[in-house]
Amino acid sequence: MDKTNSAILRLLQINARMSWQQIGRQVHLSGQAVATRVQQMLDSGELAGFTARLGKCERYLITVFMSSARFDDFEGFIKHEAHIEEAFKTAGEGCYQLTVTIAADQSLEIFLTSLLSFGTYRVHHIVRQIK
Repeated sequence: MDKTNSAILRLLQINARMSWQQIGRQVHLSGQAVATRVQQMLDSGELAGFTARLGKCERYLITVFMSSARFDDFEGFIKHEAHIEEAFKTAGEGCYQLTVTIAADQSLEIFLTSLLSFGTYRVHHIVRQIK
């Protein structure tokens, strides 16, 4: 990744709603050139996508301990579960690490109950984000 692509990514991390022209002015490219670079980064996997985060919500880190080897079933489940912001297959303690976002008016208990068909879990509540 070159310096220009790194600068574009930094700007998108700060504000993903910036227009290509706004980004272009800061990295000395045209808006069209920025759009092309972003598309190339998406195609190559350097950029995975854009995320909208809920304002009034609670975030949890959940470690999942599988009770069987139904990994494909579980990964299918997490791909379609809207509450899961990030999911990682892990080595060490636990099989998966999930970052789960639950809107303030929804119940964590309902989501956790759905996890029980795959195994057990450990929940950590995120108090505040540092970085």
